[in-house]
Amino acid sequence: MIEQTTGRLDFGAMRDAIERKDSDALLGFYADDAELCILHAALPEGMAFELKGKAQIERYLRAVCDQDVTCAVRGEAVYGERSVAFVEACSYPNGTPISISTTLEVNEGLISRQIDVVQRVRPDEGSER
Repeated sequence: MIEQTTGRLDFGAMRDAIERKDSDALLGFYADDAELCILHAALPEGMAFELKGKAQIERYLRAVCDQDVTCAVRGEAVYGERSVAFVEACSYPNGTPISISTTLEVNEGLISRQIDVVQRVRPDEGSER
């Protein structure tokens, strides 16, 4: 089981970088050959956006962090032997809430693979933070 701080993967620092939308700090958590897969819950199975390598992930992180959106990690992270899972609650200025369920695979203290499942939160579900 990985700890909250494992090698260079310090989840407390990662949580802070997510909530501050600090793309430079976030990029430091990824291995050079990391992969990032974004699935949209409302789209048919198999419709995913995939990035391979730190350069592609960097462009994505910069674009995401530059958006006018507030984000907070909701609740506590769940730690596995070589993984971390958590939920991020985001809200756009127009009030649209988004939930992102993230699973990180960790190798030698760095993210080797990330899977995000993005879904719009319905008003009757609330947007707990």
